[in-house]
Amino acid sequence: MVIIDASVLNVALPSIAQEFKATATDVEWILNAYTITLVILLIPFGRIGDMVRRDLLYCVGMSVFVIGSYLCSQSWNVTVFIIFRVIQAVGGAIISGNAVAMLAELFPPGKRGTAMGVQSIIIATGFSLGPVLGGWLTTNLSWHWVFYINIPVGIISVILGLTLLPALGEGVREPIDVVGVVLLAIGLGFLTLGLIKGQEWGWDSEKTVASFVISIPYLIAFVVRELTYEHPILDLSLFKIRNYSVCVISLFFMFMGLSLSMFLLPFFLQGIKGLTAEEAGIWVLPISILNTIVAPLAGRLSDKINPKITMCVGPILFATSLYLLSHLKINVRFWDLAPILAMLGTGMGLVMAPAMNVMITAIPPQKAGMASGTIRTFNTLAQAMGVAFGGVLFTGKMNELIPNYGNQLPNPLQIKMLGILAMKGFGAPLVLIVEAFMRSFRHVFVSAIPLIVVGFIVILLFLRGEEHLKIVKGSAFMVA
Repeated sequence: MVIIDASVLNVALPSIAQEFKATATDVEWILNAYTITLVILLIPFGRIGDMVRRDLLYCVGMSVFVIGSYLCSQSWNVTVFIIFRVIQAVGGAIISGNAVAMLAELFPPGKRGTAMGVQSIIIATGFSLGPVLGGWLTTNLSWHWVFYINIPVGIISVILGLTLLPALGEGVREPIDVVGVVLLAIGLGFLTLGLIKGQEWGWDSEKTVASFVISIPYLIAFVVRELTYEHPILDLSLFKIRNYSVCVISLFFMFMGLSLSMFLLPFFLQGIKGLTAEEAGIWVLPISILNTIVAPLAGRLSDKINPKITMCVGPILFATSLYLLSHLKINVRFWDLAPILAMLGTGMGLVMAPAMNVMITAIPPQKAGMASGTIRTFNTLAQAMGVAFGGVLFTGKMNELIPNYGNQLPNPLQIKMLGILAMKGFGAPLVLIVEAFMRSFRHVFVSAIPLIVVGFIVILLFLRGEEHLKIVKGSAFMVA
């Protein structure tokens, strides 16, 4: 539900903007407020989860998310809508910051691979289902239902959480590092703001540069604080654990490469191909379908054989699919595209579920929440950086092909209007924009491949798969 909510709103935004007479800046902050709040709070709430009953904290987070969803549905202007999105994000941070840690407590080593595979399915399905669900709800009901749908699901989740989840160990209570939280919030907040708004403001503009300049000293101060404070919010010694660091770094590059390229696919399908949002969602379903099949198998295999095997095969398939996508033609059919996207989903499943399993097995159980929040923070930042750099690459190429094109992405309405002009005999503008889009589209997909290759090299050279198997076998022996 948290994953879907990050993507479902994109489809509903035009209707929301129309009802509230929102400016472009207002619309952007409806999205940005959620993302920035999520990034800031993931690590702190993961740490809190290590000190309290994690099952109860999960139910609190789900309750806050439901309340935030209801408030968003009842918004009467843009300002309160943004405030309610922040409340929703607080609940999302509590849930996401502790999700992996909950799996670590519920499943012992040797059983976690399958659990991480199921989680990977849910994440992939959430990303794929979001635009389809948002398009259907907005078209057939109203944008309010994008939030209404969270309420019954959330209430059922809280009831099941309170009745079915066992008491998940209450750790040793320590003082919350308030200074560390503030330093992290300011540092990550301005870093994320710069990444999100850099494309719009211009990467050399005063506001973008100021965002990065402000973030750097605060992040450095945060690192110094955590290294010297007795009760850190993030124990940086976690990164001394080789397998944990390798997986965090490799997944960072994977998520960045995925976001850098795939954010353009909807513009191709809806703009160039002329599909509806619902149809475009169906076209990308092979990603989640194959991920659904592969992820649990790969997760389970990672406890049986050296996880480096599947984690190296995954990026190879991933990079190959990006290369094939860089050669897409305008007249591509669903059954031509489906095998490529199926390969992409397979590559994701082969690497992400085993990586999550290896990470959570490598770290001490009492620091699972801290590690869980850190993983989600890095992945979220990677996605923001991927979209930001993808936008730079795309618009840079577009401006090279169409002088003074500016900083924009072709939207379906624009292409439709150019198509009407073409039918009246003025086809040159449509031909120009479509050809430039396709060349820029291919340029971005090719540029994403080196990021996947870096992730592959990090896994190949530095992952210790035998060490993971040794921990799993040792745990099974102790249980026996």
